[in-house]
Amino acid sequence: MAPHRLLSCLVIPIASIVQAQYCSPTFANGCFNWYNQQVTIGDIDLPIGSAECGTSDHTALSTVMEPGVAEPMTVISGVWTGCAVWVDLNSNMTFEDSENLFYSYVGGDPSFTYTFDLTLPPGTPDGNYRMRVIAPWGSDGFTPGSSNGFGPCGSYQYGNFDDFTLTVGTGTGEVSHDAYPVRIRPNPTMDQVSISSADGRPIQRILLVGADGRTVLNTPAAPNSGTTGVDLSTVPAGTYAITLVDGAGTRTVRVMKL
Repeated sequence: MAPHRLLSCLVIPIASIVQAQYCSPTFANGCFNWYNQQVTIGDIDLPIGSAECGTSDHTALSTVMEPGVAEPMTVISGVWTGCAVWVDLNSNMTFEDSENLFYSYVGGDPSFTYTFDLTLPPGTPDGNYRMRVIAPWGSDGFTPGSSNGFGPCGSYQYGNFDDFTLTVGTGTGEVSHDAYPVRIRPNPTMDQVSISSADGRPIQRILLVGADGRTVLNTPAAPNSGTTGVDLSTVPAGTYAITLVDGAGTRTVRVMKL
């Protein structure tokens, strides 16, 4: 079976966060021997056993990438499974066809090692990006029409998927809302984040809203300060919208709690 060829703002409205969540592919017959046995790229080096093949969220694992620079990547895939890699480059919580950076199906028994270079497009802004690696049985995971399944959220017969985090630059999530930049670091975070208004405008209030639309936090900021801290240690892991309220209006950025 011949391999296929390699395919060659973090500020978003709060409504988009509420409505959009990452979808997941399905595997009707499970993962068993058909799964990503190891994923390696930069600082990410994760061996996966058959008992863990149903666990997909590894976004706490990250590696730094430089846009336009090829990073060697290795995926050891199980029995007659392909390999497909997407990166959510526009951070809209959806993997589009244009965000597929690799797909191939060679396969083997008991496994096959896919070795390739992953390159983020030149000019990719600083921030954190979700990477999805799918091990689809009997499919390259990308080409439409496969009876065994295709797509980042497709219906497959056998296989699994694993999600990780790629960081560009500092990963602080420095973004712009109109002409008013906001810095938030670290992002993702396990507990504390520091939020600052790069233009020095005092922050009056902080709102934290979950993906389900519920307000998790609504608190005043330190008086006359362009920087404030938020403790996320007690909130569940997930993606949240942080809205800064100041004298000129609001600015909303996204933060990921690990």
